Amino acid sequence: MIEATMPSEHISNFKPKTMFPPKLIAKAEAELDMFTSILEENGIKVYRPPKDIDWLAEDGYTGAMPRDGLMSVGNTLIEACFAWPSRSKEIEIGFTPILHQLALDPRVKIVRRPRDTFANTLFDDDATINGQWVINNSRPAFDTADFMRFGTTIIGQLSHVTNQAGVDWVIKNLPKGYKVEMIEVNDPNAMHIDATILPLRQGLLVYNPKKVTEQALRKHMVLADWELRPYPFTPENRVSPPLYMTSPWLCLNALVLDGQKMVVEANDLKSRQWFESLGMTV
Repeated sequence: MIEATMPSEHISNFKPKTMFPPKLIAKAEAELDMFTSILEENGIKVYRPPKDIDWLAEDGYTGAMPRDGLMSVGNTLIEACFAWPSRSKEIEIGFTPILHQLALDPRVKIVRRPRDTFANTLFDDDATINGQWVINNSRPAFDTADFMRFGTTIIGQLSHVTNQAGVDWVIKNLPKGYKVEMIEVNDPNAMHIDATILPLRQGLLVYNPKKVTEQALRKHMVLADWELRPYPFTPENRVSPPLYMTSPWLCLNALVLDGQKMVVEANDLKSRQWFESLGMTV
């Protein structure tokens, strides 16, 4: 999985029981605190998991990415069936207090993954990355970050962490009136759709021309009349902080707050200026 999805120069950093550098963690905590402040200043209620979780003791990876593990569809919240064994308890440990709080609202339905979905059968001994995904279809597997909602249409992709059984499981648990459509992408290292397409507001979408074509996007009725804009630059790599398991196309993994305002990496001046030219407040 690591070899299939990660830049080769960082593969050696990802071994069992290997911590991120403490200085990097401290900087990440500061960024999360600042990010929380930005959201709250814009009237958004922010929920945060406990800080005292020892992920090393839990054989876990992280608790920083609810976008990967929880899918919001109307009043329904769907938990991912992670492919990675190191993420198997991530939502349970990191987010159960938050889910209990949300569940107090009778309108909210929370779909938890089956507790038996983490049988370690996904990885074949002879699996390669030559034209196929490293996971098989023996059990449902998906990260919710491989899906993006457009009204009542959810666009998703198959990847090294999402298989067809996982897509079928999502479809089975969607509220009435919603549907899933799978996008055609050209990305042999695919893991998450949020560096491939980015809807800025109703009718305007930015896409990664290295991973998906306008023709592939137009096949989806929900996007047929949208303005589709390819990201016009080739993003540059960076040294600090290391990109680890991502590419410079992380510039497209921005957060749109309300169709007008968006949050962008402070140092990414090119993206900021371009998004502003499209009418966004950055």
